[in-house]
Amino acid sequence: MESSKHKFDWFGLIIGILSIWVGYEVMTHPLNSLSAIAIILGIFAIARGVYELWFGSQMNKYLGTGSGFTIFSAIISILVGILFIANLKIGVVATIYIFAIWFLVDSIFQLFTARLYSFFGKGYYWLIVILACFSLLFAIILLFNPALAGGFIVFMLAFFFIATGIAEIIEAF
Repeated sequence: MESSKHKFDWFGLIIGILSIWVGYEVMTHPLNSLSAIAIILGIFAIARGVYELWFGSQMNKYLGTGSGFTIFSAIISILVGILFIANLKIGVVATIYIFAIWFLVDSIFQLFTARLYSFFGKGYYWLIVILACFSLLFAIILLFNPALAGGFIVFMLAFFFIATGIAEIIEAF
């Protein structure tokens, strides 16, 4: 017979407290947070480029076909990653625009696919359309107001860490 007792999770509590602290640090140091995001994106781009180089060599080795596009893409990824890390100002600005464009594309996608939600009823369809229009407006504002976009990114990151921390602490008990 299993015991219904729940053991206290010290590790979860510690992770929760650390997450809340990181969220607080993100909010109190927004420029450093944006720089950290740019560095992480730079490292990811370099890692992705190295992977693409390896993948291109495997294609050539096993399929006997060269992949000039894969190698070109890999080199671009590595160069972008180096640029993001070497020049944080460019990395931060690019990160802000990447998020703004991402929101813009996602909003347009939501508008084009809203009709698929009509299956759940006209009310749900119109809710999706209205929310997508608000998202589209917000994306355009972010695109033309980089300071707001940067603040939004920092806010979302801080919110994520704080919400995750609270959830971890609750789960610890």
